[in-house]
This record gives sequence, structure tokens and C-alpha cells, in this order.
Amino acid sequence: MPRGSALGMVSMLSEKDELSWSRKQLMARLDVAMGGRVAEEIVFGHENVTSGAASDLENATRIARSMVTRFGMTDKVGPVAHGDKNEQVSPATQALIDEEIKRLLQESRERAVNMLKQYSVEHRRLAEALLKYETLSVDEIKVVVSGKPLDRKI
Repeated sequence: MPRGSALGMVSMLSEKDELSWSRKQLMARLDVAMGGRVAEEIVFGHENVTSGAASDLENATRIARSMVTRFGMTDKVGPVAHGDKNEQVSPATQALIDEEIKRLLQESRERAVNMLKQYSVEHRRLAEALLKYETLSVDEIKVVVSGKPLDRKI
């Protein structure tokens, strides 16, 4: 059983301090955030997904919203910042913003599905190791996904 309040968590460490992120980096963060929910769907089926991925979905939505409203990273909305919460936008612009956020999330979900299916063997190995050990270092993850036994006491 998990020790904290989260049933699962991914913590990413940057190799360097980052003050800004590229579109590619933000898309990768979206994919990671969508991965937990997608994994549930693949393993347990669409009808058996749980509320456990709620914070992942909130994080993914926050990233996608920032990409659209703050960073100008979509062609349809364009290089315009709509980040001020007090700023009023037209209903048409708000609908376009919502459409772009949903598109980014749907595309990310598809990438996560494809990646988890492509690496299903490694995913299963990693899930089994996490159930056994609870936490893994980067080096331990590399060993586990390669299929080698992890030399670690429980």
C-alpha cells in the first residue's frame, strides 16, 4: 500500500535548472501526466478507470491551458497571451481556447497510448518492481526495464 496520499506519483528531476520550457518539453510533460490514466485504461479497461488520476489530469490540463493562453504555442489561438484571469475574452475566443486545450490533451493521450502499447513489456516490469519496492532510482529503473534482476533487498 502507498505510504502517502497518492496512489502513484512520478517525480521528474531536471538535469539543469530551467526557467523556460520548449514546446517539445511541455508536450513530453503532458504525455507523462496523461500516462497514469492511460495505463489504467489499458490494464483495467475503460469502464474500470478510477479517480486516482485526477491530479494527473489537472496537471495536464494546467500545462495545456498555459501552452494555449500564456505561451502562444498553438496556431489557432496564435501568439497571444490570454493568461490574465481578470481579462475578458469573447465567447468565440473562449471556445477556441477550450477546443485547443482539448486537442492538445487528446493528442497527448494518443501518444501515451501508443507509447504504453509499444513498451508494454517494460511497463509491466516497471509496475511489478514498483509494487515490490515502492520507489526506484533512475539507475534501478534502467535495470528493471532492461529485464535484468534488481539486486536490492526488500
